[in-house]
Amino acid sequence: MSDSQHKRGDPATSLKRLRKRVLGGSYVLLDSMAADELVAAQDLIFKGEAEIVLSACKPFLVAKMDRIIIA
Repeated sequence: MSDSQHKRGDPATSLKRLRKRVLGGSYVLLDSMAADELVAAQDLIFKGEAEIVLSACKPFLVAKMDRIIIA
């Protein structure tokens, strides 16, 4: 069963499912997300766990990588 076929409605479930996808390495296209997933995405962005990147002129939600610059 794909993520789009799961029952919608519970915000905690949506957040848990989206966090698992994003932190697992998926690039989630923002245009394909449902309203509850967009709310969960906003929460992940505010917590610093995810960020929006553009790839092929499309916005994707991806896991935020810690960047260390060695001088």
